[in-house]
Amino acid sequence: MVTLLAAALIDDPALTDPFTAFLDAPYPVAAGFSSPLGSGWRSCGDTCWESERERPIVAMASGRVGVIDGSLLVEHAWYENHERREVAMVLSGVNFVVSDGSLVARGAAVATGRRVQLQLLGTEEPLAAFVHARKELPVPLAEESLALVSHDADELRLYRNGLEVARYQVGFGQQEGAKVRQGDNRTPKGVYYISQKSTGPFGGSLGYVFGGYWMRVTYPNAFDAARAVDQGWISVEQQASISRDWRARRETTKKTPLGGGIGVHAWPWEWSDTDPRGMSWGCVVMHPSDAAAIYAEMRVGTMVVLF
Repeated sequence: MVTLLAAALIDDPALTDPFTAFLDAPYPVAAGFSSPLGSGWRSCGDTCWESERERPIVAMASGRVGVIDGSLLVEHAWYENHERREVAMVLSGVNFVVSDGSLVARGAAVATGRRVQLQLLGTEEPLAAFVHARKELPVPLAEESLALVSHDADELRLYRNGLEVARYQVGFGQQEGAKVRQGDNRTPKGVYYISQKSTGPFGGSLGYVFGGYWMRVTYPNAFDAARAVDQGWISVEQQASISRDWRARRETTKKTPLGGGIGVHAWPWEWSDTDPRGMSWGCVVMHPSDAAAIYAEMRVGTMVVLF
């Protein structure tokens, strides 16, 4: 099956292309957040901090500076599982050391002061909790190899060192929507990593379904596990184990109500463009020739974002 890379271009793909919308951040994406306030600052209210002497305030992560009505904004973009999100740190009552529109790196000084009003726009989390939960974050385009898979477009795009190299048609689970738990026949959404590969032979009566190429991903991930704890499906200990293995790009457990055994694999036969794409029990499926073409690139540890 020929890849889609040579298909006709849309006049304005930024308006209609889900891959462009996912990747095209307005400024460098955050690889993690840290506190903008060092030692010596103490709270003087919900959004107020003060110090005995003038001290620097730094960027929480990479981002872009803006100045509005005398306040300094530092805008940040990051990936929260399979969604790109944005937050702005707003500073008032400080001396600016950066200019409007400039790009800043994590930890770079943006202002100085002795008393500062600091708010986060785009989240309801307190500053300390927001930073603590996002010390390290994925940056998909920084990956040596990356596979993005769009539920809406029925398509997988492969990137190497930030550049697109191929497009492939794919199919999904027999039921629409993101996977919630074992047996729902849905394909998950989230950031995962290849944890196992095989070209067989595959045993059992359903071994033929893999089509000769199997690439398991680390489903469930930390976000799936957090949701399962809230539902009462798994313990806090199980959540910690899943999160730890996922962050290490290792295979996560399949022995919880979340299910497992999700991957990218070949379909046993070709399908036509008009055939339904709800094909698997939750995996991403590919034309046999496309799975053969992508198999070498999808090394263990490769990031796979299903969105």
